[in-house]
Amino acid sequence: MLRRLTPLFMILAGFLLDTAVIPAVYRGVYAVPLTLIAVFLIGMLMGRMTGLLYGTVGGLLIDITTGTLGIMTFYFMAVGFLIGLILYNPSERARGSRRLMRRRQFARGAWVFVLYALGEAVLFVIQYFHTTRILPVYFVNIAVRGLICVALTLLALPLARRWLRGDQNRVPNRSREVKSF
Repeated sequence: MLRRLTPLFMILAGFLLDTAVIPAVYRGVYAVPLTLIAVFLIGMLMGRMTGLLYGTVGGLLIDITTGTLGIMTFYFMAVGFLIGLILYNPSERARGSRRLMRRRQFARGAWVFVLYALGEAVLFVIQYFHTTRILPVYFVNIAVRGLICVALTLLALPLARRWLRGDQNRVPNRSREVKSF
């Protein structure tokens, strides 16, 4: 039962950190929404529909508190669905060769960066229509925040895998019992 509620707890923890703790501690331009990282992790580990559902929940919570009526909800929904569609593999083994593991990590990091940068680009266009200014520092900030998002997502992935999927190192008992001949 607790495993079914774990994604909701991850979204709520990210939301509380995004809205209550981080703004009180850090007010810089390189703050990455932890709710979005939770949506990335849930989509990667649980699939596209679960990512869509928890992206909706996380986006709605952010939209309600910031007053951005639907912008973040749609963005989080799209990210949760796309990351689940692209990277979810239910039969993925936790172990493999080093080359395969590096390739998987690189693919995950690249897709997280691309999806985060696309969302930032859309928000940049919206900001442009409000300010009518384009400064080169905006692109540097998007790249740095994207790299921070990739780093946090990949660092949290083993812990999230343990919480959401359980212990995958156990070998299932594959013996068959013969009842009669």
